Amino acid sequence: MESIRQDWDRLALATGHPFATWEWNSLWWERFGRDRELYLHTCRDAGGEVVAILPLYVAARRPVRVARFIGYADMHTPLCALEDRPLAAAGLRQVLRGRGSCRMLYAERMPADEHWAAPIGGTTLNSGQCPVLDFGGRSWDEIMAEKKRKMRGNLRRAEAKLISDHGVEFRLADDPERIEDDMHALFRLHALRWGNETTGVFEGERARFHLDFAFAALERGWLRLWLAEKQGEAVGAWYGWRYAGSEWFFGGGRDRLFDNLSLGSVMLVRAMRAACEDGMRTFEFLSGDEAYKWRFATGGSRPGLFGARERPVRAPRTRCRGGISGFRRPPATGQADRRVKRCPTCFNSRSVCRR
Repeated sequence: MESIRQDWDRLALATGHPFATWEWNSLWWERFGRDRELYLHTCRDAGGEVVAILPLYVAARRPVRVARFIGYADMHTPLCALEDRPLAAAGLRQVLRGRGSCRMLYAERMPADEHWAAPIGGTTLNSGQCPVLDFGGRSWDEIMAEKKRKMRGNLRRAEAKLISDHGVEFRLADDPERIEDDMHALFRLHALRWGNETTGVFEGERARFHLDFAFAALERGWLRLWLAEKQGEAVGAWYGWRYAGSEWFFGGGRDRLFDNLSLGSVMLVRAMRAACEDGMRTFEFLSGDEAYKWRFATGGSRPGLFGARERPVRAPRTRCRGGISGFRRPPATGQADRRVKRCPTCFNSRSVCRR
C-alpha cells in the first residue's frame, strides 16, 4: 500500500468520500488486517498512469477464495474519477480471473445508484438509503425558509433554552492536546445514548481505530467533532468529517438527561448550518433512513450489497466458515414474502452451507 500512496491520495480525492482516503484504509488494515492477505490491484491507462485502485483483501479461502473491500465503512468503491469507473469495473471483473485469484467478490455498500452491479457481473442482494442535503448554493436562511414555521420556531427555542436556561456551550474540537479526551467523551456519550442497542462502532478495537483516525483527520483538516458542554463536562457530541467539499455525519451521542431538550437536533442543525455557511456542497447523512434525516434531506443515494463470481461454484457439504447474510427474495405471484439466509462466502442457502 505504501508504494502507491501518492496515487492513492490523488484518486481518493477524485472518488470523493472519506472512506476512500489513505488514512482510513491504512489505519484499518494496520489494526484489523492482521494475518489476512492483501489483494490490492491498480488499473493503468495506456500511458502507464494509475487511474484506479481496487483496495481489496482475501476475506475467506474456503470453500472458495472471496475478496472484500478494505475498511469497515458506510461506503465502498474503487478509487477512481467518474470518467474512469468503467475501467475500474472491468478491473474488478478481471481480478476474479486467473489461477490463484479470488473467485468471488463480496462488495458491500457500493452506491447502487451508480450501477456497479451489471459492469462487474454481480447480483444486487439488498440496498439501503443514504439521505443527502444538497445546499445548492443557497444560504442557510433560504434552506430553513422551506421548512414549516413550527419546526423553525421549535428549533430556535430549543437552542436558546439550552444556552440560556441550562448553561450549555458548544465547542468545535480542534486542539490536538485535547482530541483524545474529546473522542473518549464521544465514546461515552454514544454508549449513554444507545445503551444495549449500540452497534459497538465505538467500542474496543473500533474505538481505538476512530481515535487514530481522528488524529490523522485533524492534521489534514477533515475532523468535525462538536461537543456540547455544561460546566465543562461534555453532555453531547457530534462526529463527522469535511472531505471533498462535503460534510459527512458519522455518529454522535448525548446524556439521556437531555432527551427532552432536543439536544441532538440542535447539534445536528448547528453542524448543518456551519457546513452551509462555510460553502460545503452537500451534507451527507450516510447510511440509515431515520426520520430525522429526511426532515432535512433533499435526496439520497442507495448503498447496495453486491455479489459477483467468475463461475458457478458448488459448495461442498461441509460447514461453511462464512457468516450468514439475510436479504429478501421477491416473492412469486400469490406467495408470501419470505426471508432467505445466504452465506456471504458461497452465496448458497443455509441448508447448503450447513452453517
